[in-house]
Amino acid sequence: MHLGLKARLGRVVALSAAASACLGVLVAPAQASGADERVRSVRSDGYTTYSDVAYASGGNQQVLDLYVPKGARWAPVIVYIHGGGWSAGDKSELQRIPEWTSLLSQGFAVASVNYTLSTSAKFPQQIHEVKAAIRYLRANSFRYGLNGRIGLWGGSAGGQLAALAGTSCGVSALEGNVGGRGPSSCVQAVADLSGPADLSALADNPLLAGAVATYLGCPDGVQSCSPALLRQANPITHLASGRRPPPFLIGHGDADTVIPIGQSRLLFSALREACGSVRFFTLHGQDHFFPFTGGLSEPFPARTVQTSKRCGEPVTSTEPPLSFSTLASFFRAHLG
Repeated sequence: MHLGLKARLGRVVALSAAASACLGVLVAPAQASGADERVRSVRSDGYTTYSDVAYASGGNQQVLDLYVPKGARWAPVIVYIHGGGWSAGDKSELQRIPEWTSLLSQGFAVASVNYTLSTSAKFPQQIHEVKAAIRYLRANSFRYGLNGRIGLWGGSAGGQLAALAGTSCGVSALEGNVGGRGPSSCVQAVADLSGPADLSALADNPLLAGAVATYLGCPDGVQSCSPALLRQANPITHLASGRRPPPFLIGHGDADTVIPIGQSRLLFSALREACGSVRFFTLHGQDHFFPFTGGLSEPFPARTVQTSKRCGEPVTSTEPPLSFSTLASFFRAHLG
């Protein structure tokens, strides 16, 4: 089969799988429940898998999967936060992203976390749990051979949670009382792919308005949410604290019909104004599901890359491509 045709057919197959993984309006796999608190370790090619690790126990137990490269000592951790409109999906979404294990071969540990879906609990429960997972991984660094430096990677709804966790370091209202309270929940880097930021702007979005209203607990629609609640859920809000944000990598397709690329442009501009270091990849012709359909692999889509550092004017180029090598370089620069 011609290689170009084979690649296109592969992307069509992957797209159908990705659609069910990302959109809350579609069928999604059930969230893990009743997981053992005992860590289960399974040897895989090149890495060890710790499955269904309870990072928040008690009445609202949540779990994560942790993948650690074999022989690694003091590995930095990339925490993956799944999408699904906050109402669907689970930690297994990571497995549907082609080539994600390349991060393990480059010396990173990767954790994929479950959080309570919005059909069972409303915001800010989800961000409380994400921060609890970060604290758990830091508190257990010695146990797993981690170095305590943590980056976040999320797509779609997971991108919103990753960005919010990244900008809200030290914001007590978003810490919650889930899990252990010892180590910091601040992170050193954030990769946000196709995530929303200003949820109030999605009130008229036919695909997401209902998901946003359910997530925030506004039964009469997004327009009925209080301004204070919308501000609290917006990662841009927390940039006003004066604390310099962690470095960000943002990626968004300009053919995204689920979450408009304008959401990522807003975040990029706000991070610049806050004197953060940020690189923004606009992927031309790519839709919402590009991570699942080969958009991070060769042949790389055309792109525009804007880079801003410490209040400087953005520099625009067409390189590098947004790839797993680029993600690894970004996290390596900031996680050690």
